[in-house]
Amino acid sequence: MVEKDGKYFGRGTCDMKGFDALAIWALVKAHKSGINRPLQLALSYDEEIGCTGAPPMIEAMQSILPKGRAAIIGEPSMLQAVTAHKGGQGFAFHVTGFEVHSSLLPTGVSAIMQAAHIIEWINGLNAQLQAETPTEIAAMFSPPFSTLHVGTVSGGTAHNITAKDCRFDLEMRIVPGEDKNAWNDRIIAYAREVETRMQAVQPSTGIDLSPLFDVPALRPEENGMAEGLVRLITGDNARHVVSYATEAGQFQEAGYSAVICGPGSIKQAHQANEFISVAQFEAGVDFMTRLVAKLQGT
Repeated sequence: MVEKDGKYFGRGTCDMKGFDALAIWALVKAHKSGINRPLQLALSYDEEIGCTGAPPMIEAMQSILPKGRAAIIGEPSMLQAVTAHKGGQGFAFHVTGFEVHSSLLPTGVSAIMQAAHIIEWINGLNAQLQAETPTEIAAMFSPPFSTLHVGTVSGGTAHNITAKDCRFDLEMRIVPGEDKNAWNDRIIAYAREVETRMQAVQPSTGIDLSPLFDVPALRPEENGMAEGLVRLITGDNARHVVSYATEAGQFQEAGYSAVICGPGSIKQAHQANEFISVAQFEAGVDFMTRLVAKLQGT
């Protein structure tokens, strides 16, 4: 980490090692000064690939720790209380075609061209979602609708051979309150339609879908303990939501009151010169100091 021009530069300083450092410091401060209510620190792995580390950690916590009344997830939010985020889930597609010389195209099945049918259908879904009137919850977000995105595609052998294989990954960002199982069923059903047409030409072809990740949305809570605590500490009473996913939805799904609040801006995350400003870090010190004071009952 390098300090320069009022900023702390370094990989993850903003997302979210700055918060981690503050949280560890708060634990030490709480231990030394004494508190009336317990403070727990939960550190999970593989958040960036779908928050895969948090669920087993949360499950293990249930039998060895008293359940916390409020979970503060320290994603960079400029220390504002973020009370909702979209859910995230995804599929890895593997389309298996049948190779023939491209001059005999109708007798073969191009995995790439069949994958293209699915991707174009996904584009159509995005257009439909964008054209619909947003629900009250969806209107809180930018964009104000669920989105589907294909980020990687690979496949094929040569320009004159129908592709035997095509792989692509589908990511969905789902507005809180929407039925994620219904989305899964819709995706799978269309893939099976395409597969049926493929197998009518060559029975050996097919489409395999493997789940990539499944992160529940964070829903706004009515009189939420976590939200109330953070607002009391920060004085922030505005409404804030984000379109990225975090472990907050996983804690909420496990019965915790959850909120997102951490120093720094998400705009600095995942950048070549990632940083957190010294001012934001110092504001984080003040946040943790006030949090410990609340746990002392003062």
